[in-house]
Amino acid sequence: MKLSNQILNSKAQIKNIIFDWGGVITDLDFNASIEAFKRFGMNSFIDQYNMEFQKEFYTKLEIGEITPEDFRTELRKIIPEPITDSELDHAWSALLCDLQRERWDLMHKVKNYFRTFLLSNTNKIHVDRYFQRLYESYGVYGYRHLFEKTYFSYELNMRKPDIRIYEFVLKDNNLKPEETLLIDDYFENIESAGKLGIITYQMKDPVTILDIFKDD
Repeated sequence: MKLSNQILNSKAQIKNIIFDWGGVITDLDFNASIEAFKRFGMNSFIDQYNMEFQKEFYTKLEIGEITPEDFRTELRKIIPEPITDSELDHAWSALLCDLQRERWDLMHKVKNYFRTFLLSNTNKIHVDRYFQRLYESYGVYGYRHLFEKTYFSYELNMRKPDIRIYEFVLKDNNLKPEETLLIDDYFENIESAGKLGIITYQMKDPVTILDIFKDD
């Protein structure tokens, strides 16, 4: 298995790949969460949480400064209708699309050819919910087995595009930047990693993770 030359125009000898999750391996659908919260009278979700801007308590959840319980308390302050923990978690996680079988199978193959890592800005509610969904679909709880190591922002207490998070991953695994590829969908994350000499690729529609790799 090789990287597609049509996608990545680089003569570098890439040995390591750092993947983002949402927007790269799994698609994101913010409209799904918008509609889910509307059922409880909240019409402003997209204004508070999107790729370009997040209210402070969303960011604090992603870097582990507040607990899921604290997050639910803050969110209830702006949700007009009563909502249970389960309903809130469901609406909050609805933006994460299901993982297609082709992508699931691809990630199993890629790890046999490259050292693979996951680096995701995420939170415990999303991880717990998504791990359960993968168990229901594939009989495996989560996706940590797909990578040599996984790094979640809420566990590291920092998030992309903070350059320190890339420095940490490189040092933690003795990776050379010039042999390492970051695949992410957010320009600021790509830009920050590039300052360390990491090779980068920004995922944009209509390209999917399936287009980036080809069989020998």
